[in-house]
Amino acid sequence: MYLKSLEMQGFKSFPDKTKLTFERGATVIVGPNGSGKSNISDAMRWVLGEISSKSLRGTKMEDIIFGGADSRRPMGFAEVSVTFDNTDAEHRLDCPYDEVIVTRRYYRAGESEYFINRRPCRLRDIYELFMNTGVGRDGYSIIGQGKIAEIISRKSDERRSIFEDASGIAKYRHRKTETERKLQSTEENMTRVNDVFQEVSAQIGPLEKEAEKAQRALELHSQKKKADVQLWIFDSERLRQSIVKAEESFRNSGYDLQIVEEAIENYRAQSEQLSEQSLSNKTKQSELFEKIQALMKENSERDNQYRVTETTIAHTKEKIESGKVSVETRRTRLAAEEEESERRRSAVAALEAELNRLDAAYTAKAEEAQALATKGVDLGSDIATAGAAINEREAEAMDIRVRMQVIETSKESDSGKHDSMENEIAGYRKISEELTRQWEEKNKVVEDYAARIAESEAQIAACDRKLEDANARLDKAREEERDCTVQADIATQRINAFRAMAENLEGASHAVRYMMESYNAGRITDAAGRRCGKIYGPLSGLISVEKNYITAIEIALAANLQHIVVEDDTVVKAVSYHLKQAQAGRVTLFPISSMRSQTPTAEMEEAKSCAGYVGVASELVDCDKKFREIVGSLLGRTVVFDNLDHATEMAKKTKFRVKVVTLDGQVINAGGSSVVGSVKQKGGALSRASEIETLSEKLKELNRRLETLHADCERLEKEIRALSDDRSDADERRQMLQTLQNAEAATAAQYRAKLDSNEALIDKLNADFETLARQHASYEEELIRHTEREKELRHQIAELTALREEKDVERNAVFDEKAEKEKEMTELYIGISGVRKDIETAQTYLSESVARADQLREEIEQRLAEIKAQESSIETDLLRQEANRNTFAEGERVLQELRTRQQNLTDSELQLEKRRTDLEEKERAKMTEKQNFALAHSKNEHKLQALQEELDKLNNKFAEDYEMTRNQALELGYELITAEQREEVYQLQVSCRNRLRAIGNVDLGAVDKYKELKERYDYMQGQINDMTTARDDLLKIIKELETEMQVSFMKTFEQINQNFDKTFKELFGGGSAELSLSDPTDVLTSGIEIKAAPPGKIIKNMTLLSGGEQSFIAIALFFAILQVNPTPFFILDEIEAALDEVNVARFAAYIKRYSMDTQFILITHRRGTMEAANRLYGVTMPERGISKVLALDVASIRGKQEGDDWNGIFS
Repeated sequence: MYLKSLEMQGFKSFPDKTKLTFERGATVIVGPNGSGKSNISDAMRWVLGEISSKSLRGTKMEDIIFGGADSRRPMGFAEVSVTFDNTDAEHRLDCPYDEVIVTRRYYRAGESEYFINRRPCRLRDIYELFMNTGVGRDGYSIIGQGKIAEIISRKSDERRSIFEDASGIAKYRHRKTETERKLQSTEENMTRVNDVFQEVSAQIGPLEKEAEKAQRALELHSQKKKADVQLWIFDSERLRQSIVKAEESFRNSGYDLQIVEEAIENYRAQSEQLSEQSLSNKTKQSELFEKIQALMKENSERDNQYRVTETTIAHTKEKIESGKVSVETRRTRLAAEEEESERRRSAVAALEAELNRLDAAYTAKAEEAQALATKGVDLGSDIATAGAAINEREAEAMDIRVRMQVIETSKESDSGKHDSMENEIAGYRKISEELTRQWEEKNKVVEDYAARIAESEAQIAACDRKLEDANARLDKAREEERDCTVQADIATQRINAFRAMAENLEGASHAVRYMMESYNAGRITDAAGRRCGKIYGPLSGLISVEKNYITAIEIALAANLQHIVVEDDTVVKAVSYHLKQAQAGRVTLFPISSMRSQTPTAEMEEAKSCAGYVGVASELVDCDKKFREIVGSLLGRTVVFDNLDHATEMAKKTKFRVKVVTLDGQVINAGGSSVVGSVKQKGGALSRASEIETLSEKLKELNRRLETLHADCERLEKEIRALSDDRSDADERRQMLQTLQNAEAATAAQYRAKLDSNEALIDKLNADFETLARQHASYEEELIRHTEREKELRHQIAELTALREEKDVERNAVFDEKAEKEKEMTELYIGISGVRKDIETAQTYLSESVARADQLREEIEQRLAEIKAQESSIETDLLRQEANRNTFAEGERVLQELRTRQQNLTDSELQLEKRRTDLEEKERAKMTEKQNFALAHSKNEHKLQALQEELDKLNNKFAEDYEMTRNQALELGYELITAEQREEVYQLQVSCRNRLRAIGNVDLGAVDKYKELKERYDYMQGQINDMTTARDDLLKIIKELETEMQVSFMKTFEQINQNFDKTFKELFGGGSAELSLSDPTDVLTSGIEIKAAPPGKIIKNMTLLSGGEQSFIAIALFFAILQVNPTPFFILDEIEAALDEVNVARFAAYIKRYSMDTQFILITHRRGTMEAANRLYGVTMPERGISKVLALDVASIRGKQEGDDWNGIFS
């Protein structure tokens, strides 16, 4: 591997795309200080992964982007690309390409991009690519400006990285770090899992016991349930038979009671007629009394008004006198305010005149300062023009000096070239023979790759056929998946629509919707402001019905479905109060506390035996037990038949005493009326609920099908990915073979080109050998011409410098005068500001005075208007007083007449009261007889109610315990018991209840919880075992890596130590040098000590050495490492700057020696180092802030003769 080229754009002082090409051997980069030479080494360090802006001689990474110049705007990004030849098998990168291009791009916004062969990658990929090669951000292939001596001055532990990279353990340390990170993650996971495992272990024992306890309880509960069901069926049937007998007694006593009540009603009707006459008299008396009271009140009020009017007139006269005094006071204040306003207007006029004078003076000074500023700008432009001319001539002089330096170097080096040229030609002929052999071998390899490429193309075609078939199957599965998805979406939309209709109470009245909205918002309260109790909502949302019975139940309930179920009567009162307050209409409410189920009649029992009988409507409805009484109240006496024929037959048989509804919605009411015809399908609330259930089942089936199709698609996608991977592998193999073939063909072409070039070079060398003597004479002529041009430029620079200084002095004088004018302007501006502030203050005071005067005028006018109104009020009050006196006398006369009529009505009322007393005596006699009949009827009612309540209590208790109906209980299949078996079943029930009580509280979910926890316990136990094995494996890998690192490091360290002592003695001509470990017991972290003593010196501390000696020791160490593990190339930035000429020559000799096998790029000012170059680059700044590169092939210069054409030698 060797470095082929470096390309920069926007990096530091290189805004334009600049490319440097490197050949084998030594390349030297020269240029004056500040020209941008070291930016080249910074670019190489940065593109290879450097992330420290300080190492790149900056404060932040943005500093690497070209920041602009006088004539160039800043750039938005920096980009550097480096190209490596990767054909050397011995130092080949771990990459399949024969040419590797690494690119790094950084944007001013802070974003970075990395590429390998134009493909995006990570910074980590670049770091790993160059690991253990000595190249990269931690390598020793790039030694920056002034950094060579730091190898000596660093702490012992800070110089380890160079030795680790040289020993090749960087990759092992990287692997060790990754392994330690995995180990830490594994141990953290083990800690977390162990904590959870301990918690699970503590839970599993008690939970196992709880699960066994729950299992026993479930078995006892099953036995108890059977006994409860058998006892409930037996007892409920016995109570129903008793209720039928009690209902018959209750009806008979009711007939007797009805006859007595009719007689009582007759007496009461006569009494009511007398009461109506009495009420009429009382009404007339009341009306007369109200008139008398009203007339007395009116006379009293007229007398009071007369007295109040007298007081008002006196008070008004006092207010008139007070108003006249207030008007005179305000007129005096108004005259004073008008005088003050006139005085302030005069002051404002004087201040405005002073302001105009100061404004005129300020404008004059501003015009003078502007004229001076314009003159200063013109002088600055002249100075800038002179400076630009000076920069152009200085740049041209620098280029001439560089060219002269290159020519001097070429002149000296050509002196020995004549003798070596014959040997060089012989060497090139041997190279031609070797190139011919290599070219023939590469052609054979290219043919072999062509055959292997054909095999890969056949594999690709087979994969394409399989992929086409798999894709067709996948498309078919996806199409079916899309169809199922569409159907599922439609079902979901319909479900949501039906649910929205239920939530929005569609079909309900405005009053119902308003009431539910108010309840949900918490606005329903009673008259005292207390919030009402529970409102459960429409009945339709609280019940459910099997699909076959929906039409019958909807018809039977009709509008009752939309009526609202509430908790108790207090809620009814609160709703009534709220709706009346809002005038929102009327609603029907079903209070749970008040409504009771209707008991079945004898006719309903008779209907059970009729053909087509389905059941009692209330028993076909499922609901919460709290709503069962409401359902029984509405549907308890409605039966359901399968069709109208059977229903009609049953109605006739029971003499139309039972309401019946058919499954298709036909109704026969008790009494004989019928409601028949078509029924709207799927329009009711219960129909919607059934439709939601049907659609939900369909949606579940579609989702199951979708899961199956999704699994098929995933399987096919996995198959396609596998085939694609196979095809990609084959294609990648073909491309790799194609690349290798192209690379080998390119290499063969290179060998052919090199062979042709070598032959041409031999011919050229023969020609150059003849012209070498002529070229030497041309050097002197070129140097004389460049020297004269340099003198001319220096003279021009001196003249331009003097002109610039003269203009600069004149501009400073102009600026001083301008500053004086601006000072005077500032003083005037301060005066103007003060006068403006005084004007604003005076105007404020004037405005306030004018406002006060206006206010006083308004108040005077207001007081005069009030006095006039008060005088008019006195006249009106006197007229009202006279009218009241006349009306009072007339009222007294009418009052006497009304009192006479009142006495006559009182006498008539006494006669009516006597007749009503006689009728009440007769009614009381009948009431005694009614009480006897009512007592018997009440006893029958209480007996019936007691039996009914006992049955309800029994049913409620059973419903609370098991939440099932009688039909559901019978469907369980338990055998029916007799009266003799009841006691035995009862004892079993008591035994099970006592045993359950002895067990105590039981968590019935403990069985499932234990099963789930046991599975989790076993899974976590396996996890802990796996992680323990993984941890042991990682510790073993770390131990093996540490052993391998120690062996490799110590082997390399010993070799470097030996080479260091040998190289040191060669460079210094004697002395001694040694490397040692600070802590030999800890090879992998120990610091490295350097001991070195030049000839004749005893050094105890390396810092006592001179800067040149420290640099030379570091160079010796550098060459020692190079001998052990040479990197493909080195970039050395002025590392020999501190050496004297003799040591520079030694350094150059070492460079020449190692440049046969290693590539060197040297940035230098030293002439001795330049002499070791095969190729020179000159870096200049023809435009300030922008670097340019000139390339010079030293070999081509050395072949020039006096009189030859030198144009174009710089590229």
